[in-house]
This record gives sequence, structure tokens and C-alpha cells, in this order.
Amino acid sequence: MSPRSMKPPKDDAEYFERLTKSVFTAGLNWSMVENKWPDFQKAFGQFSLPKVAKFNEKDIKTLMGNTGIVRNEKKIRATIHNAGEFLKLQQEFGSVKKYIDSYGKDEERLQINVQDRFQHVGPSTARTFLWSSGCQLTPNKEEKKWMAGHK
Repeated sequence: MSPRSMKPPKDDAEYFERLTKSVFTAGLNWSMVENKWPDFQKAFGQFSLPKVAKFNEKDIKTLMGNTGIVRNEKKIRATIHNAGEFLKLQQEFGSVKKYIDSYGKDEERLQINVQDRFQHVGPSTARTFLWSSGCQLTPNKEEKKWMAGHK
């Protein structure tokens, strides 16, 4: 993970897309997921929060039959749950950006809340999501070690 952050998402759907990508790349080859991403975008309705939050068992069955995406049922179900959580964030904070900003510089507390709020999100996935969403993160011990070996 680079100490620099990425460009922040332009809207809540893009935050949701970045969380979903972080969830699906966890434990898998990043480039394989990246190559399938256009199919993910189509399968998950361009990451429309209201649409994905309403996915039902029939939609899950359709997704599980879609060879263009990673067919991991736990991650698919987590994505549907997470869409609902994003809608709750919108109600509570007005936007995902305002939710993230509400933590100020307390990245540890934010990371823990992301892990608790969203499904299939552990410490590494939470950090990947926050970093990919433009958050300036202080590299942890493992990240510092990795960066030292990749100069």
C-alpha cells in the first residue's frame, strides 16, 4: 500500500463500488478481479445503492450463475447487506464522505467502525477500502515492511 491515497470517490455509489471491490479482492488475485470488474458493474446495477439493497434470493441465484463475476455467495450476500448499510449512512450522516469525515484524524476508530458496520470486512479490507477512498492512512507495521521491500 502506497503512503499516498487515491482520489476520493465522486459519490456514494462510487464509495460502495470501492468497498465492494475491496471485499471481492480480499484473498484473491487482484488482477483477476480487476479484469472481471466490468461484469461486476453490470451485475450489481452500476452499484446503485437502492437497487442492490433490494436484491433478493432470485437475484442471488442469478449472480451465482454469472460466470463473469467471482461467485462467492458470502461476498455477494455481504455486498447486498453493505448496500443497506450505505443507505443507513446516508440517512444518518447525509453522505458516506460526511461519515468518514466525522472521524477526523482518528483512523483507528474509523477502521474499527467500518469493520463492525460492514460484512466481510476485516482489518486489511477496511484499510484497503479507506485508502482507495482517498483517506490519508498512517502505514501500519506490515505496510511499512512491505513498502521498505518495494522501493
